[in-house]
Amino acid sequence: MGWIEGLNDAMDYIEANLEGDLDLAHAARLAACTEGQFRRMFSYIAGIGLMEYVRRRRISRAALDLSRGERVVDVAVRYGYGSPTAFNRAFRDALGISPSEAKRPGAPLSVFPRLSFSLTVTGAEPLPWRIVPWGGMRLVGVSLPCGPSEAGLLAQMVEEGREELGRFWGGASRSGSIDALLALADGSGPEGVLGVNVSEGGESSYRIAVASSGEAPGWADEIHVPAGTWAVFDCTGPCDVATAEHYRRIFSEWLPSSGYELAGDVSLEVYPRGDFSSRGYRSEIWMPVARRPRGVTRPSFCSTRGMPRGARAGGR
Repeated sequence: MGWIEGLNDAMDYIEANLEGDLDLAHAARLAACTEGQFRRMFSYIAGIGLMEYVRRRRISRAALDLSRGERVVDVAVRYGYGSPTAFNRAFRDALGISPSEAKRPGAPLSVFPRLSFSLTVTGAEPLPWRIVPWGGMRLVGVSLPCGPSEAGLLAQMVEEGREELGRFWGGASRSGSIDALLALADGSGPEGVLGVNVSEGGESSYRIAVASSGEAPGWADEIHVPAGTWAVFDCTGPCDVATAEHYRRIFSEWLPSSGYELAGDVSLEVYPRGDFSSRGYRSEIWMPVARRPRGVTRPSFCSTRGMPRGARAGGR
């Protein structure tokens, strides 16, 4: 249960520091991971981005303060808004009423609860996996910037995000980029076209790429992934839905009990040729890992530069 305790320590810290500056790097250390890993892990478990969660909790607390009669300008400053105008816009977007309306007796307020984490008994469905050592990889492809670290992962978990990734893949296919990339693949990495999630410096990107040691075309970029050990998970089903579900299960079922910890900031989705929408389509998720030190019950998240990424979230 140690890693669950770490997650809840991080949530306690966030809750205690909604007013004023919030040090997410410190929250991540409480959860025994880097900030980028914490953002990604939170997104997969909770189904919401970390900063969106913080924003909703601040607005919820602000609504309660306003219902007690506090001044709008004081509450706006308390929760980090530079002006009453910005606060009014964010408040109305979240709750559908203005801060002034929230001050009225009997005003309808919808409060977003704080989250806590707990383990649940699962495992009815098998989650096939294997450990694969691999040398360094050079990945050549095209990228889609996703913004904050959690945004790239959330894109796979909500319908709108999957639609955006679908358009990205569709555009790459129609332009001939995928065929051109596959022509560069040389077996120096996993076979097939790759979906590459990268998080670095608080920002994330998603790439369509192949492993290749050949010269990259002018329209492509490249990243280098160091040698390491990978946990490889087999996925069956339409790739957009199956991938998101497997990421959730990796965090919530596999990671707590596997004896491994995550070891970097890049994860790979491996898509062989075939019908991506078929119920029988087989793909893989590759995640860099390291053996958890003996006696450590809380999975830590190694900070191996250049490499990637449940528990159940509930309201408290």
